[in-house]
Amino acid sequence: MRSTILFQDGNWQKIVLKHGEAMWLKVKDKFKVYSGLQEHRFQAFVISTMQRLFRAWKARFSRLYSKYNTNEERLSHRPEDVELKDWKYLINILEVRILRSFAEVEETTRNPITGKIDTPNKVWEIQHTHKDDRGELVWVDSQSQQIHGQLQEVVAQQQSKEIEHPMTRDEILSTVLGERTGYVRGKGYGKKPPKKSNTQQANIESSVSSAIKIVHQKMQAEMDRKLQEEREQMAAELKRNMELELQRQLAEERELANAKVGKRIHLEVDKRMHEQFASFVIRMQQQ
Repeated sequence: MRSTILFQDGNWQKIVLKHGEAMWLKVKDKFKVYSGLQEHRFQAFVISTMQRLFRAWKARFSRLYSKYNTNEERLSHRPEDVELKDWKYLINILEVRILRSFAEVEETTRNPITGKIDTPNKVWEIQHTHKDDRGELVWVDSQSQQIHGQLQEVVAQQQSKEIEHPMTRDEILSTVLGERTGYVRGKGYGKKPPKKSNTQQANIESSVSSAIKIVHQKMQAEMDRKLQEEREQMAAELKRNMELELQRQLAEERELANAKVGKRIHLEVDKRMHEQFASFVIRMQQQ
């Protein structure tokens, strides 16, 4: 699959339309596939398995994107199984998606009367959570929940009456999420990152960044381990199902062959019995 498709081809439906037949032929080259209804069922199973692997593959790149602060770092850490042109395309897609989504969610919280918008931690919560079947709030991942906790802590500190000059929304975002050249996270390009205006802000940024780095390293190691287990499980499942399918087909063929052999033996026995009976009758007549 990885040697055939590109992220530039679009979503999975478009990829299947463009490369589905080629990927299926590669599977048929490696495994014995019988024609008929069984082939169609097996093909559907293979395509479904490839879709799950594609999602896991893309999720791994999304986590790799978040690991670095600049596009230069991301380009220098390009995965070996992705072409440079396709990696640049994926970086651009992920970057635009992150920038637009936060700004769009932020705008939806604006009070139509006062014009005020929610604090960064509340906007982050709306962006990175959803409700499950029981109506309970669920985070999209543990990393987003951790960042929300850091945002919430900084917002609470800045709302304290003891702070004479609290940080702006942009400064809070940059403190927790970090700065990138040319834009503030969540605000888009063209907006200069805020300058560090006081020692307290610098201290907060240092402590928060250090904590996030430690947590991120642990989470990254855990996610990589789980992803590797998922890939191995999917590969084992695909191999197991293929082997079961082949065993079932061989059993059917064996049963059919046994039935044919049994029928042939039965006919041969009947023939010999008729011949012996005819010979016996002739001998009796001659006596």
